[in-house]
Amino acid sequence: MSSIHANAAAISAVQILRNTAATLASTQDEVSSGLRIQTAADNAAYWSIATTMRSDHKAISAVADALGLGAAKVGVTYEGTDSIVEVLTAFKARLVAAAEPGVDKAKIQKELDQLNAQAESVIASSSFNGVNWLRTDAATHLMQTAELTTSLVSSFVRAADGSVELNTTDLNLKLTSMLNAGGGGILQKEIGGVGDIGGFRRTGINSVAHQGHENHAFAGPATFGSTDYIEFDLTVDAGTHSAGVVFTGLRIDKTVIDIALGTTDGKINTASQMRAVLQRVFQDNAVPATAYETLFSGSSSSSQFEIGSLETSGEPGSSIDISNVVSDFNGVHPAGFALGLENAPISNHDNMYPQASIGFTKPFTVSPTAAIYFDVQVGPGTLQTYTIDRATVDAALGTSDGTVGNAADLATVIEFASAGSGLAVTASGTTLTFSADQAIYPEAGNRAARVTVENVRSTPRWTLDFDLAEVDVMGTDFTVDEYIEGIEYMLKGAISSASLLGSLQMRIDLQSDFTSALMESIDKGVGRLVDADMNEASARLKATQAQEQLAIQSLQIANTSAANVLSLFR
Repeated sequence: MSSIHANAAAISAVQILRNTAATLASTQDEVSSGLRIQTAADNAAYWSIATTMRSDHKAISAVADALGLGAAKVGVTYEGTDSIVEVLTAFKARLVAAAEPGVDKAKIQKELDQLNAQAESVIASSSFNGVNWLRTDAATHLMQTAELTTSLVSSFVRAADGSVELNTTDLNLKLTSMLNAGGGGILQKEIGGVGDIGGFRRTGINSVAHQGHENHAFAGPATFGSTDYIEFDLTVDAGTHSAGVVFTGLRIDKTVIDIALGTTDGKINTASQMRAVLQRVFQDNAVPATAYETLFSGSSSSSQFEIGSLETSGEPGSSIDISNVVSDFNGVHPAGFALGLENAPISNHDNMYPQASIGFTKPFTVSPTAAIYFDVQVGPGTLQTYTIDRATVDAALGTSDGTVGNAADLATVIEFASAGSGLAVTASGTTLTFSADQAIYPEAGNRAARVTVENVRSTPRWTLDFDLAEVDVMGTDFTVDEYIEGIEYMLKGAISSASLLGSLQMRIDLQSDFTSALMESIDKGVGRLVDADMNEASARLKATQAQEQLAIQSLQIANTSAANVLSLFR
């Protein structure tokens, strides 16, 4: 039915056209933007996820840039450290050459100076964008400085609860610094060390002594008549702590000789026979001595005769001394002739006390964190450990800086630290002598208290005591061997630093690769949520465009029908 008041077909066509136009506009937006979901109204959940991940993508992109900057810093530092390793290797080779006898150390020192200058140049140049990890500015020594931590941005993390966190990789610059303003870099001295402890470190003393003795050249042979004789005095075990025992008028004559040798001619032909005769004289007069001593002469068959103390006199000394020698051979031998007794001994050891000496090398300072330990045993005492720390040094010397400046200082400190052990330490020039305290142990010779001083060690055990710039093979502060040991220590530190930087570089590279892959994955994930299927959208666009054309044609047809009805009223 047709109506002049309402064109139902036209209204229906317009409605279809309007819906089609809306669908077409939406499809055109989807095709032009490539997005299936553009606003929260399209799909609130997916739009929220996609928007959040796009934001995270930008943050991760910033992390990727930061990783690139960090990689550049690490790379520059690694190259500088690697160059320092080469310099130190060359340095060590020059020092080994300097140890050769007859080498021109002055020329080697010039090379070392140039190598040090090269090391300083490398360190100064190893910076990126003004950042230098080989030269630090800590005002205090690095051993007394808190961690010098620098951070590299490494990742952006969103947790399951929606919280976000920026992770960093930390690097302690104390492990990479070659030179620090306050000291303590790899190429600079450490603190707290005591070096060779003024020469005390390598002490290993276990000293003993032996009985007093002396040897004489035999001046015979000689034949004693019935009235010929030799008389002499003998002092046994006299010393600092006692006068000893004196035996006077000891006599050698024909009767003694024949008894001692089992002969009848009163003749002494050899040094060995002289020993037997003297032994008979000692025995007959209860003299605590022996004529069969061989410490100097080597054997009883030598051309010398030797006498020694038996150390049974009851006196603390250990000595033997011939004096007041007289003789009478009725003109056969010159006056004073006594078969060698009248002459001074070839060698004489009296009142020996166990002792040993070391040479003082150079001053040192015991820091508040250092300690020296050594073991001492004197006489029958037990082996005990004694300690030298800063308080000990200052108490012994009356100082406040812990410095031991010379041999006398070191002797005073050691004796102070080991008080009660019976150890005596004396200094003469640059020589320190260790012995038993004779006020406690007065006995000499075999009965003397033996002295043990050993196992000298310290904490820290060893430290680097010079800067690279202070190496001077022409000077006397350190030996070439000590310089080689120190350079080797620096070299190990530089190699360790290079290893650390290389590991960090590898981690940054891996993280950079992961970050790139992560951003690609986020792009794909967001795309799956909100991107349009362009094939489907294109097909739908064409279909909607066709629907629009049909709707327009329908509207035209509907309008044409109404026009025909209205023509009846003309």
